[in-house]
Amino acid sequence: MTYTIPVVDFSDFDNRSSQIAEEILCACKTIGFFYVVNHSVPLQQVSRAFEISKEFYDLPYEEKTKYKINEDNHGYTGLLVQRKDEPYSLLPDAFLKNKGEVEGFARACHSAAMQILKAFSIALKIPEEEGGLEWFHERHRYDVPLSSELLRFLKYPRGGEASYKDPVRTGAHTDYGSITLLFQKDIDGLEVQASRTEWISAPLIKDSVLVNVGGVMEYWTNGLFKSTLHRVVFKPEHQGNDRYSIAYFVQPEKDVSLAPIPGSVIPKERPEFEDIPNDRELKVMDYMQIRYEQSYGKK
Repeated sequence: MTYTIPVVDFSDFDNRSSQIAEEILCACKTIGFFYVVNHSVPLQQVSRAFEISKEFYDLPYEEKTKYKINEDNHGYTGLLVQRKDEPYSLLPDAFLKNKGEVEGFARACHSAAMQILKAFSIALKIPEEEGGLEWFHERHRYDVPLSSELLRFLKYPRGGEASYKDPVRTGAHTDYGSITLLFQKDIDGLEVQASRTEWISAPLIKDSVLVNVGGVMEYWTNGLFKSTLHRVVFKPEHQGNDRYSIAYFVQPEKDVSLAPIPGSVIPKERPEFEDIPNDRELKVMDYMQIRYEQSYGKK
């Protein structure tokens, strides 16, 4: 069987929302990834965000390491580095002087994510009395202290496998949150474990955003939606070219309950999730802490 990542057209969303929701439901129940074309993030903002990213990554390594990642997952980390304990410093100048543009891009990503999650509400058939179309929006507010959404600018430096001793640049992993929006530029390299055994490429599709289901969403839907392993690998084009991408991690507010989503298509029983306790109701902060400890070895 040949697996491909589906493409969902979000044009005329208000009139086509039921069809869009059906396509998303199929994608999330199977591969856990889908492309969105005709999304609401202005392409000029996407292009400008990549320019700002390059400005930062063009700095010398010693300058970038002044902004090392902290325990809240904010800051810079180098290629192939999985654990960092050093404190995070101030916002880099490349982002500070362009703060308004970066903030505008982040808000545009959030707005696009809320439209995607509205389609999730339709697909999962959340009753109006339970929140209906606004169910996810009420749990993913942008301007609140407990918001935990993250915008991450990524660069994979040019160079062949021999330089890094391993053809895999970012090891196989699943994301933590609800969904992730990924913008890719010029060169691909992302692979998805489509059948839970077979790796397939996630090629570039012009002006699209690639969306994947995160661990919280899989847990929230009692396993109906699949959070699929993915990784970044070397490709021949990487020998002489850097690879840039931008990820927007959409995560619920930290105090939100992860009791099953009240949708009529959600399975009644919650399956066992490896290393996630099933004997009590978790909040988002509990789930995230468990996942961070697994990834970064922190207690």
